[in-house]
Amino acid sequence: MTNQEFIQIMLIQETQKLLDAKFYNTAFFMAIQGIETLGAFMDKKPFAAKAQSKKRFHLAIRELFSKNYHSLANNGWLYNQLRCNSVHLSNTGGFVILTLRAEKKGPHLQEILGKRLFVIEDFILDFHNASNRLIEFLEKGDVKQKIMAYNKQL
Repeated sequence: MTNQEFIQIMLIQETQKLLDAKFYNTAFFMAIQGIETLGAFMDKKPFAAKAQSKKRFHLAIRELFSKNYHSLANNGWLYNQLRCNSVHLSNTGGFVILTLRAEKKGPHLQEILGKRLFVIEDFILDFHNASNRLIEFLEKGDVKQKIMAYNKQL
């Protein structure tokens, strides 16, 4: 399986299937963790290199996501509030409000009373766009293929 196929199948299609099935939180948390995976494809270290989560997360945000996310990554806010809390606690930090488009609480990434609003569907779309951008980099040769241990599920 190429790196592009892995990204397309395991990151984009899987999060979309979860979203379509209305497993909103699961899709959201998978995309958050997937940001670090995108960064792992981009750096020069082996895919399974230890102690790279923060660097890889920030690399993916900086290189693949829109500028709307860049200021949120300053001082590790996005990494701590989203990645760390979701991976370690299955929850977001206290400064994040999760919502769905149908709830109409406001636009994605809007600040509300010192908290940041994350519209799950918009976040997943941004994650898919970042994933597709990485696929383009891989296809152009701007990012080199990485060897990864992956056993395809039956």
